[in-house]
Amino acid sequence: MRLGVYQEKLFWLALCAPLFALTHLANAWLFDQLALSTHISWIYLPAFLRLAYVLVLGSAWGFSAIFIGSLLLGGNFNENLTQILLNAGASAVSPILALSMFNLLKERRLQIHMLKDLFQLCLLYALLNAVVHHFGWAYLQPDQLMSASQLPIMIIGDMVGAMLGAYLFTLAMRHSGLYQVIERLSRNKPQK
Repeated sequence: MRLGVYQEKLFWLALCAPLFALTHLANAWLFDQLALSTHISWIYLPAFLRLAYVLVLGSAWGFSAIFIGSLLLGGNFNENLTQILLNAGASAVSPILALSMFNLLKERRLQIHMLKDLFQLCLLYALLNAVVHHFGWAYLQPDQLMSASQLPIMIIGDMVGAMLGAYLFTLAMRHSGLYQVIERLSRNKPQK
């Protein structure tokens, strides 16, 4: 039985949202000693999942997977609903902004199989994600603003996690034949 594009995206959404939440929890456990707070770490592996979801599923579906995955984490933080929604929104919109800015600056679409493109996107994403989160925190959660060093730490953590993920993603695509599946999903082509 073959799924249509919409059904396939729903399947991936149902898989990716909890995967994002679980990866966030695993990252918090693995790198507990490197965390500045529940939202900032020197290494943040789920950063690449945010980019991958937008690249593979598209902006709307990628946003949804990240947003829902972030909402699933809401109970792990001592925050109210507005703060949870702010963090989920910032997490979900940052990779979309980064991809849009990459395409605008490069005057072409990102080549998902090119490690150089992925690394440049990772750097742009790390900068934008930290800035978007910090603007939101300054407005709604000033208690999240603990020190002047947290912005660069968040940028570095997102960049390290995103670049490590991009490298592993590229290796997996090259050695497992996943490129065709990912390319089809990212272009909304029906399954053959």
